[in-house]
Amino acid sequence: MKAALFDLDGTLLPGTSAEREFIRFALQTGKQTTPEAIRAFLSWIVHIPTRGVQSNKTYFGGVNMDLLAETAETFCQQQLTHHIPDQAKRLIETHRAAGDCLGIVSGAPQLLIAPLKDLLDLDFVVGTKLACKQGRLTGALDGLRVSGSEKVRQSEEVARTYGFDLRESAAYGNAFDDRFLLAEVAHPVVVNPDRRLARLARKKGWPICIFSRRTT
Repeated sequence: MKAALFDLDGTLLPGTSAEREFIRFALQTGKQTTPEAIRAFLSWIVHIPTRGVQSNKTYFGGVNMDLLAETAETFCQQQLTHHIPDQAKRLIETHRAAGDCLGIVSGAPQLLIAPLKDLLDLDFVVGTKLACKQGRLTGALDGLRVSGSEKVRQSEEVARTYGFDLRESAAYGNAFDDRFLLAEVAHPVVVNPDRRLARLARKKGWPICIFSRRTT
């Protein structure tokens, strides 16, 4: 059995990230979303400094984990899936028709992107886990961020769970850090690459494709 493993930020989401889109969602819906608890949460999260999105997760400290999971469901359904280009969705359909195991392996917070599993009809979604204590997020990570060689380790674990051969599979990524996973699969595909990954792809002969960013 083979699989198709997709990076999310910058790949299935060209030019943006799940966390950035979550903050935009909060800005747009914070005063309208119900129930009251979610509205209050979104009204609070709009004050997150965007410069902190990539570097740390301290802004999630103290947030109720169940509330964030509930909010993420609405966010993914109403906003995040609409930022995935039609080209990417057709590619997912092609792999599904071929009988491949399908999933996302991303550095984005697991809680924010978990609903994509059902919304995109995937077999798995792997993201960075956020530490939780007594039902509230601590602002720290639970383990390593899913990036670089850690993305390979997580993919190998998923392969054992779902019974596919990672070395015969396909992987899609956009960042230089994705080179570790791309080097492990039979069919690496570089999507909207940064400069260093584009240079490496040309050297390795890896195919490069461009997904156009959706604006709605």
